[in-house]
Amino acid sequence: MSALPYLIGTASRMPVDRLHQFGHDLRPLMRVAYRRRIVAKNLAYAFPDIDPAPLVDGFYTAFSEVCMEVLRGKSMTPEELRGRVTFEGAAGLDDGPALLLMAHHGNLVWSLIALAGEVSLPVSVVYKTPHLSLMRDLLVGIAERFGVTPVPVKDLRRRLFAERQQSRIWTLVADQRPGRDRRMVRLCGRETAFFGGPERIARAFNWPVFYLSCERLAPARYHCRIEQIAEAPFGPDGSVTERYAACVQADIDRAPADWLWSHDRWRGQ
Repeated sequence: MSALPYLIGTASRMPVDRLHQFGHDLRPLMRVAYRRRIVAKNLAYAFPDIDPAPLVDGFYTAFSEVCMEVLRGKSMTPEELRGRVTFEGAAGLDDGPALLLMAHHGNLVWSLIALAGEVSLPVSVVYKTPHLSLMRDLLVGIAERFGVTPVPVKDLRRRLFAERQQSRIWTLVADQRPGRDRRMVRLCGRETAFFGGPERIARAFNWPVFYLSCERLAPARYHCRIEQIAEAPFGPDGSVTERYAACVQADIDRAPADWLWSHDRWRGQ
């Protein structure tokens, strides 16, 4: 295990196209070892009227590339990142405290760390600690080297109240399956549980809510669009969550292979 950080550091200095090729070489192993039943089940649920096999292939291709791109983030320069990730609408986040919602679509890590170089306010991202400490250290290290502040979800309540007067962008990636704190909305044609926390935070602090959509333009090239989806007084209870789910759905419809189908999204529903 002690040699693994060295190997990760060495690999992260490779050009992206070489890393992509390495990821493509690993696809057969990924398809066998990495949640193939969950991927196939989720795609069959979401697209019941089409053959899911091409979507499964597309998912593992996109997933392998993103894994290698995230690895590259350990060593890439801000200049390279700016050349690979472009933005529109980021200036809307400079007006004060805001809640920014994202999804596991496109390259989540690159879009987040690139955002920190596009806005004037500090960026915090809430995360659930990975089971593997090596993965935690990699992702936290990448975030911090580009100026993003990682906040463990267990510390979120305390940090929100301690820093509520600061002009800061609070980023939540809230498209995975929640625990008991949930709201039911439609996603992929079925009732789906979403986290209730983001909407409660927005209403509690009267913060405007934005959504970041990450679109793959070409290998290792992305374009991010940021739009405001809600503001106080917000409207009916649940409306913010519904708008967020609609944005996630639009991303899935545009590029289905780029969503994280390996998460057991509808388990227990």
